[in-house]
Amino acid sequence: MSSHKLLIKSLELASKNHAQQKRKSDGSPYINHLIEVTALLTDIAEIDDANELSAAILHDILEDTDVTRDEIYKSCGNCVLELVEALSDDRSLSLEERREETLRVLPNKPTGVKRIKLADLCSNASAIPLGWSLDRQREYFQWLDQVAEICKESSFALYNEYLRRRAEYISE
Repeated sequence: MSSHKLLIKSLELASKNHAQQKRKSDGSPYINHLIEVTALLTDIAEIDDANELSAAILHDILEDTDVTRDEIYKSCGNCVLELVEALSDDRSLSLEERREETLRVLPNKPTGVKRIKLADLCSNASAIPLGWSLDRQREYFQWLDQVAEICKESSFALYNEYLRRRAEYISE
């Protein structure tokens, strides 16, 4: 499958299945987050690998929708599926357990997974829900910092973007 076709298939799958979801921070369509993560990979990390970009578009689909692994495989192939699986949390675990699991397994993940995760952190660091207490924000940024540290060697440019966005948010 051509790289263009793969990206379009990923966007179709994501837009269809995330259609009713909104960002907690501002109520914008969730697809905007997926596009931003992918744009960060192309614009800042200068990634042009269609599998990695497709996985970025689909990085939340297994944990936030009813899409199955088989559907991803049929639409986008095994390489994209493996990346998406590597980025997906086990929703049967508590938030604290999922965060601990991420810190435990992320160091051994492929570079592409770490880059997508870092782009995701950049997007999330500048989209904190308004209702969060200062304690919750501090706790969240402490975890984001740990994840970013694990991922920084995958793209120093993205890591610097994360630090910039974090500093910008904290100064507001």
